[in-house]
Amino acid sequence: MKKIKKIILSTILFFCLSLTTKAASFNMTASTTQVSPNGSFTIKVGGDCIGRVDLSVTNGSLSSNSVWIEQGYVSVKVTAKESGNVTIVATPVTGFSDTDANIYNPGSRSVMVRIAGITTSKPNKEPEQPKSKENRLSALKINKGTLIPEFNENQTEYTINLDANETEITLSGTPKDAKAKIEGLGKKELKVGKNNLEITVIAENGAKKTYIIYVNVDETPQIYLDYDNKKIGVVRNLDDMPIPEGFEQKEYTYEDKKIVIFEKGTLSLIYGVNQENQKNFYLFNQEKKEIMTKVQPIKINHLNLYLIDKTSENLDLIPNQKKIEEHEVTCYRFKNSENYCLLNAINEEGNAIQYLYEENEKTIQLFPDFLIKQEEKEEIKTNPIWYGIVILFSSVSFFIGYRVKKGEKNEKSK
Repeated sequence: MKKIKKIILSTILFFCLSLTTKAASFNMTASTTQVSPNGSFTIKVGGDCIGRVDLSVTNGSLSSNSVWIEQGYVSVKVTAKESGNVTIVATPVTGFSDTDANIYNPGSRSVMVRIAGITTSKPNKEPEQPKSKENRLSALKINKGTLIPEFNENQTEYTINLDANETEITLSGTPKDAKAKIEGLGKKELKVGKNNLEITVIAENGAKKTYIIYVNVDETPQIYLDYDNKKIGVVRNLDDMPIPEGFEQKEYTYEDKKIVIFEKGTLSLIYGVNQENQKNFYLFNQEKKEIMTKVQPIKINHLNLYLIDKTSENLDLIPNQKKIEEHEVTCYRFKNSENYCLLNAINEEGNAIQYLYEENEKTIQLFPDFLIKQEEKEEIKTNPIWYGIVILFSSVSFFIGYRVKKGEKNEKSK
């Protein structure tokens, strides 16, 4: 009988202890498994237990570092940092117990939340294919002329020769790789002479290849004018031509063809080339449609001069080639003077004028119209009337000068 009682008591005690163990619990959960950089989420800590729980966090911050649990759950806000994982650990402190005040030591609990933006490897992802480096043309076409040499995808320079009246050309081409892009196709305007056109093929990976097409438009003059028993062709390619200072470029129609003239004041100039392939400016009469003279625009001491092709009739003047301000000019030297010479020119009104140039000081001035010719000088020397005029003029000048100086002395003495 006693033995039976012991068995019954032992069974009741074990059953009570089992109920007590099952009744106590301690857990921690998170409101999410992933959070954005610098974002927030909440955790819940608690269970069927009583006591204080300390909290710690890595890669984040907590709204509270400890909570009191009393048969329930407490929420705590967690703020993540920019990247990585946020880990929170909850640890019961000494005195933690179950609901019957029995010491309960369940140990620490932890949760981890991933911060979004962290790339994770995907072992099953196929490797990316490298971008194409193909940057060649498979075809290049033009709407006029002939490519020299014939097109080859590896040949990058070509030449096209066109007639004088051609003003435009159209380029078309096809890339060898459909993923490549082409720049420089379409209709292109042409000027007289050499035109450099470029076509650039850009591969998928950004590599570039440039094809250059040199288009030569015949620049042979279309208009010829007579001057000095020679034919002067009006130059069409003006790329290397220095436009004279102050002149304005305009178009002029001559025999149904367009030519370029340069105007300033009443002057009209054309740029012509003679049979020896020498290029010069020429004075052009628009009304008569003819060349009047060759003109050489130069600048001496900041003075713009327009030298003309004129032969001096004075036998005392000797034509001489001089270099003035880097220009080779014809300057007519006096027989009795090595330093002075005359330059024949025209002004903006088209009137012929002469300039006196002094070589030592490199000065220039208008040659006065009242200066007499050499033969007139000889006449003055032998004419007694002129002697009288010179003596009278000198006497009057002396008397006036004397009176002026005497007046100055009187003023000073006062």
